[in-house]
Amino acid sequence: MEAPLYRGGLEDVARLYALLRDERGLVVYGYRLDGGSIGFGVVRGASELPLRVEAEAEPGRYRLRSGVGFTTSHQSPKNYLHPPRQVVARVREDLSVEEPEAGEGGVALFAVKPCDLSAVEVLDELFRAGANPLYAARRGRVKFVVVEECLRPGNTCFCSTTGSGPTAREGFDVAYAKLGGEAVLFKPGSPAGQKVLEEMGLEEASEGDVAEYRGLAEEASRRACLGVAVEEAQRALRRLLGDRGFWERVSERCLACSSCNMVCPTCFCTELVDEYDGRVDTRVAQWVGCLSYTYGMVAGGHFRRELYTRYRHFVLHKFLFYPMQTGRLGCVGCGRCVTWCPAGVDLRESLIRAVGEGGG
Repeated sequence: MEAPLYRGGLEDVARLYALLRDERGLVVYGYRLDGGSIGFGVVRGASELPLRVEAEAEPGRYRLRSGVGFTTSHQSPKNYLHPPRQVVARVREDLSVEEPEAGEGGVALFAVKPCDLSAVEVLDELFRAGANPLYAARRGRVKFVVVEECLRPGNTCFCSTTGSGPTAREGFDVAYAKLGGEAVLFKPGSPAGQKVLEEMGLEEASEGDVAEYRGLAEEASRRACLGVAVEEAQRALRRLLGDRGFWERVSERCLACSSCNMVCPTCFCTELVDEYDGRVDTRVAQWVGCLSYTYGMVAGGHFRRELYTRYRHFVLHKFLFYPMQTGRLGCVGCGRCVTWCPAGVDLRESLIRAVGEGGG
């Protein structure tokens, strides 16, 4: 038997936020308005929630405007779970080692997207396999997950193809979808989520509400579709592995800036840097991108000197190597790498061309 769906409004999303923060005592991390942009971090008040904002996304372009179709920003839950810069350890003059603390109290991930949820599941597999204590400590603090489904996917989204959206199926406590105007449909994903929705006193959704929701979800799924199947792309990529000409063509506009690595919700590479102030040595882990030239520099030389080899690795890692490591795709179809590429390099275009030239 399916769980009941509930009807509410945008003000009920704010109520849900307040309930988790004030009554459950959770620190709420989510998308938050910050001046003229949207980031991901601690949401300190309901006024910071991007409830009436939507994003206009194109290759190499991102603008905010009034509306209810917000998709993603340049940040994601990875910014909390695996931050851009974090202290690994401090060694003091007496050689004592101080390990960082993950913080106290439970955390709610609020209004994350279905693709974000899939990305977190990828990170879970990667970091649990390596028993990363920093990730495990932060992940262990997450006690409640609220998902905002995407009934109006952005122009760079292809989550339907990667199976990570535009709606959520599992791994959450509460999900909600903006039907249009002020109307919002809520659904529980766990007993804890069901209890919270009952506490909110929302009315059960009508058959018309449910039909509208399903219709919008089906249309969103069609819009967020790449046009080629993942399996076709994977077969083509294997055939084109050694085709230098193909990889040079699809990467010819790439600037090797690593913007795609920085905004990707599943890229996880870091480098360790030691910072010494004369008394304390602080070892810091900071993000590093495989598209950058310096990434492949080692004591014996450079193992990916040519740019096309670095772009090839980025694509192959997402679609071939991640499945070998974790059993799931490393790409969740969020489109961030397309939107925030200053040169407008489009991963979707690379995959479509791969199928066209390498055969599916």
